[in-house]
Amino acid sequence: MDTLEYRSVIFNKREKSGPNRQPIASQLADLESCLWDVVILGAGVAGTAAAILAAKRGLKTLLVEAKPFPREKVCGGCLNRRAQGSLERLGVLNQIQFAGSIRIDSMHLQILATSVIWPVPAMISVRRSTLDTLLVDEAVTQGCNFIDSAHGSLVASESKTRLVRIQKQDQSVVVEAKCVLIASGLTRSPLKNPTNWPAVVHDDSRIGVQCMLAEKHAAAYVGNQLHMLVGKNGYAGICSTDGNCVDIAAAIDPASIQTLGGIEHVIRGILEECNAPSILWPDVSPWMATPALTRNSSRVVDRCVFLIGDAIGYVEPFTGEGMSWALASAEAVMPHVIEIAHKEWNDRMADQWSDWAVRQRIQKQKTCRWIANRIRRPRGAAWVLRACNWFPPLRSTIIRKTTQ
Repeated sequence: MDTLEYRSVIFNKREKSGPNRQPIASQLADLESCLWDVVILGAGVAGTAAAILAAKRGLKTLLVEAKPFPREKVCGGCLNRRAQGSLERLGVLNQIQFAGSIRIDSMHLQILATSVIWPVPAMISVRRSTLDTLLVDEAVTQGCNFIDSAHGSLVASESKTRLVRIQKQDQSVVVEAKCVLIASGLTRSPLKNPTNWPAVVHDDSRIGVQCMLAEKHAAAYVGNQLHMLVGKNGYAGICSTDGNCVDIAAAIDPASIQTLGGIEHVIRGILEECNAPSILWPDVSPWMATPALTRNSSRVVDRCVFLIGDAIGYVEPFTGEGMSWALASAEAVMPHVIEIAHKEWNDRMADQWSDWAVRQRIQKQKTCRWIANRIRRPRGAAWVLRACNWFPPLRSTIIRKTTQ
C-alpha cells in the first residue's frame, strides 16, 4: 500500500466508523448516562494527545470537537524533534511517517535579498488533517469516546464535579466530569464567560493564514526543504507535505490584507520582496485564517478545569514550535488529571499549573518571541542573518532552539 492509499484508508475509516456514526439523539443520550473522568474540548494536537494519555491509563475519556473530521487547520505542519519525541511516546510516530509525511532536512531562510540555507535536525512535514485524524484514531483505539461536529461549553457548577454542555445540530445534553481540559485553541470558545477567563492580545499581533496547493501550482517548492521568506508585512513558510501538496502557512499583518486587496496579494508581495519563485495561484485559493496569534490567557486553571495547548497562550511560531508546546502541555497536565480521577481536586494544583504556564511562556517561547520581534524590521533582521553566518555559535543556538 503506498502513502496516498494509506491516507485514503485512514480518512475512510474516520468517515464510516466511530461513535459519531450513531443517530444524534442516542449518541448524546449515551454521553449523558455516565460520570466522565475527563472531558476534553478540542481535538487538535493538545486535546488528542491528552485523550490518548488519559485513555491509556484507563480513565473514562470523552473528546469533543466542534468541526467535522477530517479537517485542515491553519498550521505550518512541521514537527520538530521535541514534537516527534512526544508523538513517539504516544505510539503514532511510525503511522505519521508511513502516511506520506515529508522529511525536512534543510531550511532556506530569506529576509528580503539576504538568503541562507542551513541544515537542520530532521523535521517532519505533515498535514493537520492527517496528523489529527491519526491521533483521534489512536485515542479511540485506546478506549476514548469521540464526537465531532459538536460544540462543548463549560457550565457553571458548585459541585465537586464540572458540567459541560454538548450541542450537536438541534440536540444538546449536559454531561458530568471530574475534570475538564480546554484544548480549543486561540479562541477558547468553550469558555462562555470571558470576564472569568481574561486574555491579553498583543496590539501588534499578526494573524495566521494558510492554504494547501497541489504540487503543480508550487513546483519550485517541492522537496525536502523548508522555505522561510520574510517581508515587510510578515513571513511565509512553504514546504512539501503529504497528499502531493505544498503547504503555505504565514503570519501577516492584518491591516495589509485590506491595503493590498487580500491574503493572496500579501503573500505575493512577500515572494516578490524575496525574489522567490512565483506560485501559480488557482482561480480560488482555499485560504484559512486565525484570530490574532500573540496572546496570553491571564487565567489558565480553575477548580478541575485546565487550559492546555494554544488556549494557554501563543507566540508567533517559526518552525512548528506551537505543536511541540501543545504536546508538552498534554503530557504535563496528565498527573493532575489522574489525581483528580482517582482522588479529588486539590487547591495546590491551581498554583502548580499556573506556574507551569508561566515557565512555558518564559523558557519555551522566549526564542520565538525574540525572532518575531526581529523580523518585524526586515532590514535589521537581514543583518542578524548575516551575523549568524559570520558567528556560527549564534546560528547553532537559533537552530537548536527552534527545531530540536
